[in-house]
Amino acid sequence: MQRLFPHKLLTIITTDSLEKKLVEIVRNRGASGYTIVKAHGAGSSGEVSGELDVATNIKFHVIVPQGRMSNMLDDVEALIKEGKHLTVFVSDVAVLGPEKFEQPLAEMVT
Repeated sequence: MQRLFPHKLLTIITTDSLEKKLVEIVRNRGASGYTIVKAHGAGSSGEVSGELDVATNIKFHVIVPQGRMSNMLDDVEALIKEGKHLTVFVSDVAVLGPEKFEQPLAEMVT
């Protein structure tokens, strides 16, 4: 029988101009990886079609052990306080093979 292990999923929807900053944050805060996909939709900031190369939104996902989430959120909250537009939510998730999420990117050999 497989065992599930509790982790946190951080999802951020924002403009692609913040991609490098988000990658820097999760690397510095011990994430083992991340996934970025293009996103489009409508909300408080208006409608984003995603059809042009300018002002494209992204959806940024990172799964981390629970103990690494707080510092990441501090860094993301600082971006919001700087006036950056981000939609941020955190979900409880359960993962198989938690070792995949343990070794930080900063420690991995490329």
